[in-house]
Amino acid sequence: MNEAANRRTTLLGAWCGIAYIVMLLTGWWLIGGFLPLHEPSADAAEIASFFRDDVVSLRIGMVIVMWAAAVFLPFAATMADFVSRFEGRNGPLTRTMTMAGYANAMLTFYPPLWWLISSWRASERSPELTYLLNDIAWLQFIGGLSLIMPMFAVVAVVALTDSRPERVFPRWLGYQSVMTFLLFLPDQMLFFFKTGPFAWNGVLGFWVPLTVFCTWFIAIFVVMRRSLLTATARKARSGIEEFGAVR
Repeated sequence: MNEAANRRTTLLGAWCGIAYIVMLLTGWWLIGGFLPLHEPSADAAEIASFFRDDVVSLRIGMVIVMWAAAVFLPFAATMADFVSRFEGRNGPLTRTMTMAGYANAMLTFYPPLWWLISSWRASERSPELTYLLNDIAWLQFIGGLSLIMPMFAVVAVVALTDSRPERVFPRWLGYQSVMTFLLFLPDQMLFFFKTGPFAWNGVLGFWVPLTVFCTWFIAIFVVMRRSLLTATARKARSGIEEFGAVR
């Protein structure tokens, strides 16, 4: 693949991050109907009724979320490509970013699958079984974040230790990554609370992690896109200058 084609595919990979966020929120909230959020303290009958109502919209939304997991993979590969520029090779930071990105895709894929299963025979099974499936999906979807937090750590290391004139990531992105990492930590308390700010529908259990999660992906997309467009413009100027020198 030539250099121009590589830049185009890398730029496409960067845009996949925005597509991922849009598909995730659209499928889960707007179509799937998960807003307002389920309350962890809700009883089995209430949860079972959710999966018996408007089943078609729920299933369409969850399929969109599952496809969002696939769309995330090129974005993860693009982030890993940028990290490899810092290492100068496919080193441990690059491989960590790749695996953490894959883990995020899996954590995006499997919870909607559990919710699809919950809706599949909701009127035929015991409400307690649907209740269990819903708990599994929520606790994995919101609580399994330890597998993706290395993404933030890797970007922080690259951004804060890169001393070259042309940095891979700006220093401010490193500080944002550290902040994102720290604000994710209280989310793990959702395993201990069914009500309050630490529950899976609480401020610290859901809304703060979701906000910093989306903001971080938008920020790294902006950085990667700007870097790729700058490199393209620089290459174009270089070509013009070379053509002028030949003339």
